Amino acid sequence: MSCCEQGGCHTCHIAMNEDAVVEDGPPSAGAEPLMHPAGYIVSAIALFFIGFFGFFFNLLVIILMFREKQLWTPLNVILFNLVCSDFAASILGNPITLTAALAQHWIFGQTVCVIYGFLMSLLGITSITTLTVLSFERYVMICRPFQKYNLNRSGALILVCAIWLYALSLTVPPLIGWGAFVLEGANISCSVNWESHTYNAMTYIMFLFTMGLVVPIGIILFSYLNIIRTMRQSTLEAGRVTKAETRVTLMIVVMILAFLVAWSPYAVLALVVAFGDSGIVSPGLAVVPAIIAKSSFCYNPLIYVGLNTQFQLAWKRLLGVHVTVDTSHGVDGEHTSGTNTESALEGTPSARFRGSKFLSFIFKVPDHDSIQSLSTCAATTVTIGTLHEVKECSGPALVENQEKGEASAMREGQEGPVAVEQREIRDDMQSNSFQESKVE
Repeated sequence: MSCCEQGGCHTCHIAMNEDAVVEDGPPSAGAEPLMHPAGYIVSAIALFFIGFFGFFFNLLVIILMFREKQLWTPLNVILFNLVCSDFAASILGNPITLTAALAQHWIFGQTVCVIYGFLMSLLGITSITTLTVLSFERYVMICRPFQKYNLNRSGALILVCAIWLYALSLTVPPLIGWGAFVLEGANISCSVNWESHTYNAMTYIMFLFTMGLVVPIGIILFSYLNIIRTMRQSTLEAGRVTKAETRVTLMIVVMILAFLVAWSPYAVLALVVAFGDSGIVSPGLAVVPAIIAKSSFCYNPLIYVGLNTQFQLAWKRLLGVHVTVDTSHGVDGEHTSGTNTESALEGTPSARFRGSKFLSFIFKVPDHDSIQSLSTCAATTVTIGTLHEVKECSGPALVENQEKGEASAMREGQEGPVAVEQREIRDDMQSNSFQESKVE
């Protein structure tokens, strides 16, 4: 006699969570739904729109990234990891949950339940870890600019690999016996076994919450409290924090807030079920936080396009809209297309702080000749900061030459005394000041 026949489907659900077992194959035809049929219909509609827009928006960002070589900056490489995580969740997780909601029960068996729970947990931990890395990168760039820090593409790829390894270390244990992935809510999705109060399950839950939630949020809070303090002080230190850095920092803050808003209800519910009385949470109520958490798949692409100048320009070019770029605003860590030299050059540490006299001593400034040698240059000239006048350039050659310039700058910094570099910059500044006084 089946569990549902003995004590009802809710009792069956609790038993399966306790034993971490879901029989392979579909449940019995007589299985009763755990919530009102209207609840399943509403859940299916919500999951459909989340899956559709999550798929479409993230695919759009992926297309933009592969169409625009200028978008492949170190910062955007890490952002791309977040896009891939959300895209994978949209195409791998949502269709399964949507189908189960339409069927009003889980129809895929134990194996798919475990795989689904593992993948959704892995992608969720990957997302919050990626946001944590982005937060700490902003902290180092804004609060520790005097340190020799230069995140290049290779470094960004290493960070991405580290993010996935960290996420795997947190989500693989249930596959080898520490914790379990079981049905949750109204039996339309699978996740960590929050309901079991065994020593095995409780220790894994505490480990997962500590390393997957408490530590990342702690690093994020540390990073942004220091960033806010530094930005307040920057009013006394002109040029310390550029508009471009502020804009990118704002984008990451919005992404983090959106993620926390989406996942906090689910985290609170999981804690209540794990350390409280699971009987006070009905299956219908448990579905709501899970669906809200899945909605986070749709947020980030909208934030990229809404707050990131590069993605705005790439989107307009994709639509065939003529783009005119205001060269008075740079884009930190971003290489825009040919109409904006300042934005393109701000991807290098030297250009990022070029408007600031004392920070210019920290990073190598490319000389005038090396900038002029870039291909596809136009006749118009623009002034970046107070040190150099350069020709406006475009195309992939700009990115390639910047990377070569950065490597050359590092070699020069090792071979020659720093005093020579500082003297050259001071001479340029004095020359520019003398020319300005003559014009007046």
